[in-house]
Amino acid sequence: MKRFLLRSILVIMLLNLVGCQQNTSLMGSNKTKADMEGFVEPESSDWVKFIAIAREYMFYRTQAVINDDINILWDKYPQLMKNINLNQGVNIENDEVESLNESFDMIDANYNIESNDRIKVKIVNDNEVIILIHGSIVYLRNDFEESGAEHLIKVYLEHKDNHWTVVQTDEYTLPEYKEWLN
Repeated sequence: MKRFLLRSILVIMLLNLVGCQQNTSLMGSNKTKADMEGFVEPESSDWVKFIAIAREYMFYRTQAVINDDINILWDKYPQLMKNINLNQGVNIENDEVESLNESFDMIDANYNIESNDRIKVKIVNDNEVIILIHGSIVYLRNDFEESGAEHLIKVYLEHKDNHWTVVQTDEYTLPEYKEWLN
């Protein structure tokens, strides 16, 4: 409960700070610049393809939280159960499932992949792509209050067996997000 409340307070403070910030581009500090190099808005045909993949990932992610069952996501994307690193924000979906369901029952979710910015894509090679999502997820709790926040996530894709699949996610941690804002 304390961890959830602390996270909620941090999210509220962060959202208040975001509202007071000048609109900044993706190119902030030197570290952030290097991290964002190569990300571009995709062409229309690529946007259609990659937004659908991002929606599918978000669907399974929110279903895992609503049903308090990380296996819903991991069964679809088994690579996400590997190399979990909470400090770096890598593959941390299980932490979201656990923390949001600690004190509340989630009954619904709404996500908007492009609520803060259009998706960006970085093509690594013919079989690897990274999608940058700057959106939001809001969960409806069983007391009809909401939990959720803005998300800045890199979703790593690999082209396998004639389709794209999610193999890793990297969410911006609070310190990384603050650096990104500057």
